[in-house]
Amino acid sequence: MDASDIFRLLKEIEFRSRHSAAGLPQQDEEREFWQGVVFSIGHERFVAGLGAIAEILNYPASVTPVPGAKLWMRGIANIRGVLLPIIDLNAFLEAGLTAISRRSRVLVFRHGTHEFGLLVGELVSMRHFDQLNRTDKREGKGQAFRYVTFGFDQEDSYWPVFSVEKLADSLEFQSAAI
Repeated sequence: MDASDIFRLLKEIEFRSRHSAAGLPQQDEEREFWQGVVFSIGHERFVAGLGAIAEILNYPASVTPVPGAKLWMRGIANIRGVLLPIIDLNAFLEAGLTAISRRSRVLVFRHGTHEFGLLVGELVSMRHFDQLNRTDKREGKGQAFRYVTFGFDQEDSYWPVFSVEKLADSLEFQSAAI
């Protein structure tokens, strides 16, 4: 076998390799996901943006009532030396006081320089939503849907996104005194 035979053999191996080789896997389109925390208000479920939530707490053992405050202002709790107003979201939305249970949670939000806790009946889960499934529709019944700014159509369900900013900016929310 001389050099030309070896070269011809190498060319044939290269040709067969190129024709039988699998192509490189195609890179999937990079998708953006929105993360949120699913919670319930009465019998409805809503989502709050994970970035908006500063902390998630169990209902504090000691909540001091605020004299002259509306029913939905449950009171003030001392959380690691910081006084935190606790607002019953269900009561604010005129659907009655939230029954405190082991599943009840306080979602702590910061709005501007203020921090407040929203008492919700149940924290369901954390979810990821594909941005491609985002929708501007705001369907649903009840007072809570006034604070929905968009939603997601995903897994054959509509997931309304509750805007804490819209809630905190409302005059009704800012008027806790009777």
